[in-house]
Amino acid sequence: MTGGRARVALLAAVTAVLVLAGCTGLPGSGPVVEGRELGDSVQQPIRVTPQGPFDGASPETIAKGFVKAGEDGDEAHQIGKEFLTPSSVDLWRWSEQDVYVYDSLTNDLTARAVGNDRVEVTTTALARVTPGGRYVELAPGTVVKVTFALARVSGEWRVQLPRTGFGLWLDSNAFDRLFTNRSVYYVTPAGRKLVPDSRWFPNGPRLTTALARAQLEGVPGYLAGAVTTGVPARTGLTVNAVPVDGSGRAVVDLSNAALEADPDGRTAMWAQLTATLSQVSGVTSVSLAVDGSPLVLGGLSSVKSAADLGFEQVGPVLTDTALLRDGSRLTRIDPRYIPDSSVDDRAPDTKPRDGDVTSIPDVWAFLALSVDSKEIAAVGVDRVGLSLWRATEEPLVLDPFGTELTRPAYDSSGFVWLGGLDTSGAPRVFTVGPTAGGERPAPKTVSVPWLAGRRVVALSVSPEGARLLVVTTKPDGSDPQLGVSGISRSANGEPTALATPWRQALVLDDVRDALWLGPGSFAVLGTLAGETGLRPWVGTLGAGLDGVRRRGAGDPASGRLAAVPRAESITSVGDQRGLIVVTDQDAVLARAGASWRRIATGNELLVAGR
Repeated sequence: MTGGRARVALLAAVTAVLVLAGCTGLPGSGPVVEGRELGDSVQQPIRVTPQGPFDGASPETIAKGFVKAGEDGDEAHQIGKEFLTPSSVDLWRWSEQDVYVYDSLTNDLTARAVGNDRVEVTTTALARVTPGGRYVELAPGTVVKVTFALARVSGEWRVQLPRTGFGLWLDSNAFDRLFTNRSVYYVTPAGRKLVPDSRWFPNGPRLTTALARAQLEGVPGYLAGAVTTGVPARTGLTVNAVPVDGSGRAVVDLSNAALEADPDGRTAMWAQLTATLSQVSGVTSVSLAVDGSPLVLGGLSSVKSAADLGFEQVGPVLTDTALLRDGSRLTRIDPRYIPDSSVDDRAPDTKPRDGDVTSIPDVWAFLALSVDSKEIAAVGVDRVGLSLWRATEEPLVLDPFGTELTRPAYDSSGFVWLGGLDTSGAPRVFTVGPTAGGERPAPKTVSVPWLAGRRVVALSVSPEGARLLVVTTKPDGSDPQLGVSGISRSANGEPTALATPWRQALVLDDVRDALWLGPGSFAVLGTLAGETGLRPWVGTLGAGLDGVRRRGAGDPASGRLAAVPRAESITSVGDQRGLIVVTDQDAVLARAGASWRRIATGNELLVAGR
């Protein structure tokens, strides 16, 4: 097969993804949730009917035609089956095997004969989607191939699939049409905070059902210990459908196992299903039933949003000021001010706030500002030692506990996080708790078994405090990886362990810094494989990086943020529009469209809770 748009074993992820099927619309009501990604369609998916096999077609044409037939929106894929021998129909496992995505513009799908009655189909894949709906970016130039046997059926060539089966290969346009990225929600063990888990779902009439089925599954591994679910084990749907009535009410009829949940569990289960299903266009409320009998909780028989049950999704803290450090001096500025053109032409310093720290000796570097802006954590310039600064108190210098310490980060509970090496040289993640009983607790280590053989370079805690965005490398600095790891905490909120991370931004071969922008989005400072020079990137968990993943027919490179030579750190005063980069030449740069404008001179910019 040649040309065309590759249908990477995406179908394999499709059915497996059905268990996680996603939805397409904006919520009709409810709390603030992640909205549509740029490029998402607001219409129902367009049905594309591929061409079936024609008489006299060559083996190469038949093999390529079969792969392209995977873009059919028909859930039964009847046209695609016409390309197969009768014994191969059951081997086409588009919902149980990986889906591969290739570039729709390069038309990079080729088919060539590799022997008698055998054809090899090849494409350069951009990504792979697992049966569980996980989107995995692939390194540039990744080639995937499959060899099909061909056999005559009634005198015409037909594809004989390998005994291991086959999934889907989809070009990027077909993928965006047939799949949608949506979240499945879990809850924090303490408090009532919703935590999203990003997955890809087949886009079609069964999206609501697929989302509900995904919600009934257990907590994903990378969030183990960090979140819980109100859904009891073995809970399923009584019927294989979640109907939505004319008023927009989705009715989820659960099996009897759902009755094992206590009142708090039932409330969480209902909040989770409401948050998840409300992403579907046309769903305005959610009702639960058990084996046909309506479930009523606190007098409610239908819920319009998770907020009605006291649950919320925590977003980033938006701020209009930040602390600029220049040498030992700290001043409060408005980092949102973008000068028209002149370098270093910025608005006057704003008035200091009560509790602002105004000076820290320059022997202390790598600073972080607490969520309430009352405290600054600082690591020594030699990356040994940690000090804590408050305007109304003498600075607290902690006894040495590690070396190669990273820039600290605060979480919403007041814990200070750092990566580094302990006194024996072992890689660790450290935390220092907030003041208790007039004293500051000593640093403690978090259990991170997967960190063996690696070291932490940078870290950032999510707004709700349940996840850690962490950059690690091998000891020599090679093999940089960005991951999201669930945070286990004790009853008093102290971090105790990190789950094995879910990797993000695999296409970057250099990663220096990263931070959360929202519940499901992040920014990372890194270099794309095959390029030189650091560049800030904006990403969506489980959906790739803006400027890398193709959406529609446009060239993704045209939407990339400009590179920043000698960039050292990245922060934000809000979402991606508030991104700020600091270079090792003391230039503080704010985002202005896709470019960067210098707003100040300083070696650090401190944003509360970042």
